[in-house]
Amino acid sequence: MTPRTRRTVAAGLVLGFAVNILVGLSPFPPSTPAAAASCSANADAPVIAAPSWGQQRMGPERAWPRTTGDVVVAVVDTGVSARTASLVGAVLPGSNLDGGRGDADCFGRGTFIASLIAGRVLDGTAFAGVAPGATILPIRVTDDPSDFQLDAKLPGLLASAINTSVSAGARVIAIPLTTSRADESLRNAVNAAIRKDVLIVASAANYDGAPTFPAQWDGVLSVAPLTPSGGVDASKMGAEPDLASPSSDLIGAVPDGAGHIAGSDDGVAVGYVAAAAALVMDEYPDLSVKEVMARLLDTADGASASSSMEGTRDSSLGFGVVNPFAAVARLDSDVTAISAPAVTALALPPKPDERPVNLALAIALGALVAAVLVVGPTVGVVLSRRKPVGE
Repeated sequence: MTPRTRRTVAAGLVLGFAVNILVGLSPFPPSTPAAAASCSANADAPVIAAPSWGQQRMGPERAWPRTTGDVVVAVVDTGVSARTASLVGAVLPGSNLDGGRGDADCFGRGTFIASLIAGRVLDGTAFAGVAPGATILPIRVTDDPSDFQLDAKLPGLLASAINTSVSAGARVIAIPLTTSRADESLRNAVNAAIRKDVLIVASAANYDGAPTFPAQWDGVLSVAPLTPSGGVDASKMGAEPDLASPSSDLIGAVPDGAGHIAGSDDGVAVGYVAAAAALVMDEYPDLSVKEVMARLLDTADGASASSSMEGTRDSSLGFGVVNPFAAVARLDSDVTAISAPAVTALALPPKPDERPVNLALAIALGALVAAVLVVGPTVGVVLSRRKPVGE
């Protein structure tokens, strides 16, 4: 990522999140429980009662009667606070690549993304993540995504983060950070994750138009940002997107307390897609990662009617906007052939012996015929006498 991109990202984060970046704070040492301390500056943030347009667009509550996404999702970013109310009990200790745990967040973006994925339903607010049954594995690679010095070492950090996530049992890895360097160690880590059947969800955005990794590589689910008015210009993509997801004017949790904050950042688009993948994996545990990806693409809200029908990719929205409910609930020949549970046959009672019934029926019919032969002429006379005059 070039310096100009860094400046753009930094400005967007500062304005969008309104988070005070605390400079000079050291990462938590290994001996200090990160969740027991705080380095964030927004513990007094207010609770926002209404959901964002993005949460309404996703409509995750429709899928919750079937699944809440009970899988481990790694968030590779600035750490994830275990102190935020909507994520209490949902955040593993994780890892800080500088040493120690990853379950604290001085910057706020990692917690924001994690809350979009796994935020629990709380009284007093409609805010919730798409997969509130998911468990978050925080992998902190930086305390400041806008740090210009991060670019040179980011490929190696991302490679280590992916390897750590896979070793810790993550099924999905959400990566909002991007690099323009096609680093061999990063490529090897991506390939190793794919072989382990772990899904990597990565941001496709890059305002310089330079290639964006790891989203560029096959087997990675690349995500484009989505605004309330639609997709961003294709020239701002650093990789061909597979899906689009809300990324601006969203509501998410702050690192401390029960409060929320409004935020906009291209990278946070990975949150809703990673959460949708968690829902699918929980509902259909036998699906491979390739099948999970195919289901997400097949059930996306198409970029246009023609592109949806023809299966073509839009340069700004990929195959469409992720649809968590459709990804879980939709039944079609391609999906059900793989994932539909076997139909249990009904236990029918044994077929009764019909011979006594048939014999009784024959006797009754015989008696009826005999009665008709005797009574028939009399009935005919009575009926003929009741015919209307002149007939």
